[in-house]
Formats: sequence, C-alpha cells, structure tokens
Amino acid sequence: MRTSSTNSMMIGIAICDLIVLSENVYDRIQKYWFFGSQNPCINKYNYWYMYSLLIGDFLQTVFERASFWLGAFLALIRLVIMKKAGTTFKISEPLYGYLLILFLVCLSFAHSLYFYRGYSMAQWDTWKPEETQFSVHYEPNFE
Repeated sequence: MRTSSTNSMMIGIAICDLIVLSENVYDRIQKYWFFGSQNPCINKYNYWYMYSLLIGDFLQTVFERASFWLGAFLALIRLVIMKKAGTTFKISEPLYGYLLILFLVCLSFAHSLYFYRGYSMAQWDTWKPEETQFSVHYEPNFE
C-alpha cells in the first residue's frame, strides 16, 4: 500500500476524515446522551466541557481543510505522474506524499490557529441549579 505518493496521500486523507468524523461523533454523544436531558441540576457549560468543544472544533477545522487540499493535491500529483511517465521522479515516492501531508496539515493548522486565536473562555457567575417547585423539606418516597 505504501508504494507511491498517491497511496500515502490517500492514507493521509483517510486519517484526516477519520479525525473529523471522530470529533463529530464525540460532539453528538456529549450533546445527546450526556447533556440531552432537560435536567436543571446539571451544569451544561462547565469549563472542561467547553474547552473540549473548542479544541474539537479547532481540530475539525484543521483536518477538514487539510483533507480538501490533500484531495486537490492528489489529483495534481497523479496528473504530473501520468504526464511524465517513464521518467524517474522523486514525486512518485511515498516519502513525498508523507511530506506533502505534513506540509498541508501544518499549513492548515496555522490558518486555523489564526482564525481561532481570538476565541477565549470567560468565567461566568457561580452556577446554581434552577429552582424547583418542591418544598425545602421534600424527600422523595420511592415505594
């Protein structure tokens, strides 16, 4: 499988897409399974949850862009290899594909970092659960 740069680039596209879909699954699981209930006693906006969402959004943006550009460069590399058939190019070696993956992910990382550098998390007031309709001395009886 690792015999040419196009195969190594397809591996890179698959890894990028896997990271994007994993972040999407993580986000959906957190929203629907853990915070999906309308329980007023659960703080849905704690620091670590919001921090994980910010990191997940950043990673999703980085690897979505990288996957798109890897697909575009895959087509370009295949075109160049087919046009220059018969010559020994370094462009068809797997190392070239891995270096191109690294370059495009780093470039996408820098572009996304420029976009997300303005994001910050500010502390709100101390969270208190919502008032319920039960009296102060209410104790549930599960008989």
